[in-house]
Amino acid sequence: MPVHVGTSVFHDWMAIEYPPAGWTDTFIFSMQPDAGLPPDDYVDGLKKLTWQLTKLRRGASLWVKVDGPGVWYAREVRRVMRSAPLSVAVTLSDVTQPNIESFSFVPYTIQVPSSPPPQAEQWYLGDLPKNALTCLRVLARLGSGYTVEIAALGGFGIDLARKMLRILVEKEYAVYIGDFVKPAKPRQMILINDIEIGRSNPNEKKSYPFWQITKKGTSIALRSWGLPPDYYFPERKEFRTPMDSRHRRAYRKWPAWIRKAWSHAEVWTGWTEVHIKGLDATPDALAWGRLNGSETLFWLEAESGHSSRQKIQKEISRRLFLATAYAESLKVRLVFVLLAMPWVQEAARTALAGIPDHVAVVTSDWNKFGWLPVVEWGKVRLEID
Repeated sequence: MPVHVGTSVFHDWMAIEYPPAGWTDTFIFSMQPDAGLPPDDYVDGLKKLTWQLTKLRRGASLWVKVDGPGVWYAREVRRVMRSAPLSVAVTLSDVTQPNIESFSFVPYTIQVPSSPPPQAEQWYLGDLPKNALTCLRVLARLGSGYTVEIAALGGFGIDLARKMLRILVEKEYAVYIGDFVKPAKPRQMILINDIEIGRSNPNEKKSYPFWQITKKGTSIALRSWGLPPDYYFPERKEFRTPMDSRHRRAYRKWPAWIRKAWSHAEVWTGWTEVHIKGLDATPDALAWGRLNGSETLFWLEAESGHSSRQKIQKEISRRLFLATAYAESLKVRLVFVLLAMPWVQEAARTALAGIPDHVAVVTSDWNKFGWLPVVEWGKVRLEID
């Protein structure tokens, strides 16, 4: 049963006995990896709850149960939660009781169990179908997005996404903005056999309808994450505020790109502009799943080609090194993907070297949605070869 401490709500509470030390005062928080938040962002939200817990229940401990298909998400949550001001245990959801070694440090214990905290009511989640709630959570992170972007990050088709988004609009959790127009870029005119080719009509405009979350919808999304509906939680948003560009539209389709390119791959979930604490790199997109029987991170870098060849080589080499070390530290495999124009792929060739056996590197043109070379562990596969 949900319980509350002040305005903070936790999914459950229990007093755990660890003889001969005594009983703990342990609050339980259930975390869903497919709820639209990367692990580090989810931890930022959870840490704010722990501040109130440490003030009102001195000596309390926290047990985070991660309900996911693999181990990476839970390991990342455990890594980031080490800095929390109270004792924290992070386990998978099938663990019935954490052993004392599971906590970040030995939890405070007393000789008799603490009195249970007051029970809290179940939060209202808007009577939404599961897929509609998924769309809402995606929007709560993006702020606004096109149908194809929301569908890709939600893990379903465009038609279903559109249907679910209309439900959100009907309930006033989102708005549909269909009259946004962008003037066409003037193009250079070319004469071929005295015929003008390529000039844009100055009156031509392109329509880019999109969906945007409302304050009411944000409250529902926060509740679905186990957080108060009026919570100040800016960390839920993409790490950067991306411009509406081809670059952004490419990486927001990353989970769908993987599914189309590698039909044998499982993609459990994915996010864009992922901030990984303690790592001086922010992948444009990160997906988590299984490939060839192994738990795998699909790390995307989309390079626009606005830098010099030397700068591209240096930056790609740095990102690959950090991504490789990160995957090794958390005991998962890594597919490092560079989406870029052909000349950028060629420029990055020398930087894509020294690949360990738990890593595969591929490159492709970001204009070729759904196409990627075959993965070979310990090797680099360039689309231009």
